[in-house]
Amino acid sequence: MTKVERLRMGLLGTLGVLVVAVIGYSTLYALNLVPGWGTSTERTYTTLDRPLQDDPIEVIEFFSYACPHCMNLEPMLANWVDGLPENVRFKRVHIAIDTMTTRLAKTYLILETQDLLEQNHRRMFDAIHERNITFLNDEQLAEFMHDRGIDSDRFLSALNGRYINRAVESSRQLSIETRTLGVPALLIGNRFQVTAQGGSRQLLATADWLVNELLAGRDPSNVEQDSSDTPIEADASPPESTS
Repeated sequence: MTKVERLRMGLLGTLGVLVVAVIGYSTLYALNLVPGWGTSTERTYTTLDRPLQDDPIEVIEFFSYACPHCMNLEPMLANWVDGLPENVRFKRVHIAIDTMTTRLAKTYLILETQDLLEQNHRRMFDAIHERNITFLNDEQLAEFMHDRGIDSDRFLSALNGRYINRAVESSRQLSIETRTLGVPALLIGNRFQVTAQGGSRQLLATADWLVNELLAGRDPSNVEQDSSDTPIEADASPPESTS
């Protein structure tokens, strides 16, 4: 074997090790088993300079159909929302930062206002991430929605209508005001922002703690953020990938 051939074999071997490492890391990441991702008990949130709203307490999820981590969070989030106390209400805000996400944000609002969200929310995620549909224009999106509860013409009319445009602009403004730079993220009580930098479980555990503090009449902005009293069960919910 020549020197060049030995060098080539060495490079291929190194590349193979790297590929295996990446695949292994991705698998652990998807299962929330990467150290520091999804198993941490550290509370991490940001206190925004915004008035507290706690009657009722509103939990807002900032998300995008184009975000794979938002899709993977969805089952865990749905279970968490189902268990929220009576004085807590939940809503979603689809970010609108460019042409594509604005088109998807309008779609989310149409589904919501037409009472078609429950049957189509997961379909939108699956279309983009499982079927690799890119929705490059309004017409392609309208065609996709045609057999899913709203005909193409009515969808296009709503997509370009004044109400949806105003609503998506309001959503955009809230994202700007809260400086939401990444999704998924939660805004709790109009003041506390939780990101998914520590994984899905950590995000929901921190959100749960914040909600409980507000329900108890305590102000989390005055509490040191540590992990001493925020246990997170490693098997509390099905493994999902995180951001």
